[in-house]
Amino acid sequence: MSFCSFTKDFSKNTTTNVSNNFITEYLTDASGEAVKVYLYGLYLCENSAEEIDLSAFSKALYMDEELVINLFLFWEEYGLVSVISRDPFTVKYLSLSRTGKPRKFKPEKYTEFNKSIQTLITDRMISTQEYSEYFSIMEDYSIKPEAMLMIVKYCVDLKGANIGYRYISTVCRDFCERQITTVDAIEQELSDYITRTSDIQAILTALSIKRKPDIEDLKLFNKWRQEMQFELDSIVFAAKKSKLKNVEKLDVFMSELYANKCFGKKEIENYLTLKNSIKETAIKIASELSVYCEVIQPYIDNYVSPWITKGYDEGTLIFIANYCFRKKRKSFEEMDETVNNLYSLGLVTLESIATYTKNIAKDDEFIKKILEYSLSQRKPTKWDRETLSHWREWGFTDEMILLAARYSEGKNNPISYVNVILSNWKSKGIFTPDKVEPVTPPAKTNNTEFTAPTFGYERTYSKEDFDKFFTDLDDIDL
Repeated sequence: MSFCSFTKDFSKNTTTNVSNNFITEYLTDASGEAVKVYLYGLYLCENSAEEIDLSAFSKALYMDEELVINLFLFWEEYGLVSVISRDPFTVKYLSLSRTGKPRKFKPEKYTEFNKSIQTLITDRMISTQEYSEYFSIMEDYSIKPEAMLMIVKYCVDLKGANIGYRYISTVCRDFCERQITTVDAIEQELSDYITRTSDIQAILTALSIKRKPDIEDLKLFNKWRQEMQFELDSIVFAAKKSKLKNVEKLDVFMSELYANKCFGKKEIENYLTLKNSIKETAIKIASELSVYCEVIQPYIDNYVSPWITKGYDEGTLIFIANYCFRKKRKSFEEMDETVNNLYSLGLVTLESIATYTKNIAKDDEFIKKILEYSLSQRKPTKWDRETLSHWREWGFTDEMILLAARYSEGKNNPISYVNVILSNWKSKGIFTPDKVEPVTPPAKTNNTEFTAPTFGYERTYSKEDFDKFFTDLDDIDL
């Protein structure tokens, strides 16, 4: 006996909570006796401090025990209670959390089905909820009990007599959603099913998986065979060579192969060789950059693979990584910027990069000669190199560029000064030394005129002339 308890008088003055959902959704389908049984049982759940058996329950309601049992079975069909034992008779009340009106099936309609399915599933008892699930499938898809039993038998043969009903339900609904609901159609499908099961088993064996195939394996198998058009031997080969340990990861790999148009064994083997090579390259790059990668694959996907797709080989990428490390660009992100800059210049191979750097060194020496005319000691810049490239694109030889540089003596910005000289020579078609006029001093001008630098010629422009120049430039797409 508990330390504290209610008296009978106290219990009579308390209340029993009845859900409105029971009144609106269930009560109208029940007889008066069924409602009495449900409410009295609910009262005992909430208020009784003493255990009560079936006999005492029946006497309290002036009902036969058999009637009480049948009425609780009635409520079990609706999912409001669960009869967990027949001897002694024991009932558990379930939550009324569902909002829709439940579906009730007439037991006599599926009497033979109930007997037959229990003979198939011999290692456990089938619950009322499980029966209701099967009834629902048959009602929803208009599938005959004998057809349903064929599917159940296939599942039992595959998984054993203790198979869970959710697996059976999934397989049955898969059949029905593909409109395979007649005995003949199911018989044909099961024949194909058995063949595919042996194929799937070969794939699982290649993955070193010892379990039997299930419905999810079958769905993936159909995806690989029917949607992606892989042959079975290619799938088994991929499973064995990839050394993966589950079908989900194999599915990801098969999608990779499909995206890269690798369907045959040789193509798959080459892809795996390349993939392993890329991984090794990524690890070496990380080492050169002094970057720790807990998981290397994201770096492969986001950086290394795109670089290789652009044409960079391992040796070139290792060289660039070492260069980035020396320049304190110690991350894949910063190396990516360097690679993209090189790619924009058309520099993909180590040889092309070496040739480019040699040419840059030559150009820098040439630019230093230009800077010497103004006694400048600064180092050549990127802008200097780009400007030199423009001069050569204009058609000027190095001889003509050095000749123009002679006129920059004493100027603060010799490169800009030479740029102006060559621009004027280009406009006049002067590309050889013999056409260059001697230097003459600039003429003095008044406050309303602007005097251009004199490079072997002299020309004075008015403010109106320059206004017209800007107007003309607006019409040109520079």
